[in-house]
Amino acid sequence: MNLTLHERSEKLLKQRIKQLNPRDPFNFVFMGDSRGDGPNDNCFTMSGEFELVLKKAVELNPLFIIHGGDTVYTGKKEYLEHFVKVVEKIASNIPMFVCVGNHDELYLDESNLENFRATIGKVHWVIDIPVFNFRCIALNNVISPKNKIYGFTDRELNYLEQQLEDAPRNTVVAMHAQPNIGRWSNLEGFPVTTPQSQEFFDLIQEHRVKKVLVSHVHAYDEQFIRKNRNGSFMFGRGTDFVLSGGAGAPLDFEQPLILNNYNFTEFFVSRYNILGPLLWKDFGRPRRNCL
Repeated sequence: MNLTLHERSEKLLKQRIKQLNPRDPFNFVFMGDSRGDGPNDNCFTMSGEFELVLKKAVELNPLFIIHGGDTVYTGKKEYLEHFVKVVEKIASNIPMFVCVGNHDELYLDESNLENFRATIGKVHWVIDIPVFNFRCIALNNVISPKNKIYGFTDRELNYLEQQLEDAPRNTVVAMHAQPNIGRWSNLEGFPVTTPQSQEFFDLIQEHRVKKVLVSHVHAYDEQFIRKNRNGSFMFGRGTDFVLSGGAGAPLDFEQPLILNNYNFTEFFVSRYNILGPLLWKDFGRPRRNCL
């Protein structure tokens, strides 16, 4: 029986965790948006840059890689299967866990996850490494792929609340779309004023989530965001939101961010803290436009 990418990654991670020394920090990589540009460049799988990005990430020998979604241009099963094959070839010994992006589903009004589950695997997953007080919680905040609606259903928030009940000090949340706030206000993320989004911020602040990892925008940026009691927001304090969506998708230049270029990020986890992001960029020229 063929394993999904997630099932394979779970097995690899169990083996790799056994080799950890609790006194030495471990590293992990976060990247997102590896898709081609579909009819615009005739690439419906992954762009050629993704090969360079992934190979560089593998060189760092991270404990695991988190992909923030939009692996391919559209969620046809054969495209997702191709993504899995390429990852298993290039990162044969590195686990990769994937969040659902809007392009990982078919271009429909309603969320459709059948092909994703059949190839990549779980939509909701948790990485727990107790000896490092570490937990990563994956969310799905894509509500309508076709209509570009992002946010949180009540069911999604209930799931998050359950996972945060006994959350350790080094807790991370990973999901696809970023909040529409600050420098990201006009970048097609999720609105921050809905009751569900307000509850999301309340939950991550109450449980002191260290990092929120997002992609969706094809660039790199970072904002510290804090929700006030009256529902407004302040910047420069609060939860660290790290945006890394430069794993190969056509770059976004509409909004000047910290880096409008291909990128991925690296983090270092000890028993007491999570350091990073360390930004990686400049991967050279790809051998081909489409992978």
